[in-house]
Amino acid sequence: MFKKILVALDGSQASDKALAWAIETHDALPEVEITFLYAHQPVTTSIVAAYAPVGYQFDYDLKQDSGEGAEDTPSARAVDRFSQEDRVRHLTKTGIPAEVILKEAEAGGYDLLALGAEGHGVVESVLLGSVSAKVLHYAKLPVLIVR
Repeated sequence: MFKKILVALDGSQASDKALAWAIETHDALPEVEITFLYAHQPVTTSIVAAYAPVGYQFDYDLKQDSGEGAEDTPSARAVDRFSQEDRVRHLTKTGIPAEVILKEAEAGGYDLLALGAEGHGVVESVLLGSVSAKVLHYAKLPVLIVR
């Protein structure tokens, strides 16, 4: 059985379903440890500046990896839903989401990786790409796609 699970969240309805699965799993398996990961694309000042009016003052904190310190992310909010926080933790990392998820899954020694999927069609997934499709294709551990 799985003892160490990584659940990737992005705040979407699909990731809310992965969170619901994680809550059920946590309650059913008292030995399981769950880590929630929020991986987000880096926002560069040049991209932000390109869409801002001249002279606009930015009130956006361009943080790098926040580790366990980021408190207003989907992963941090997920941990708040648990009464026994000793078996859950959260991470927030910056980078290309699929790559960040795969690196953490391998580096952290997880038994299972769970994430939600929006359920795009074949054409949309091929043309636009899909984090869940990339993770499923390249992961070296079992992957659970929650829909």
